[in-house]
Amino acid sequence: MQTTQCPICSSDIIIEEEAAEKDLVSCLNCGAELEIITLHPLLLEPLQDSTEEDK
Repeated sequence: MQTTQCPICSSDIIIEEEAAEKDLVSCLNCGAELEIITLHPLLLEPLQDSTEEDK
């Protein structure tokens, strides 16, 4: 088990050992949907809304 901080609200997020790149996790504090970009180092990025991409 690893922990990292939410890129939105800086709360701790627990990442399970079975997690893989491109897996999705949610922040329990702010509810953000996050994608695991890399495991080493552990890097999360918020998912982009399709409406945001169209702007």
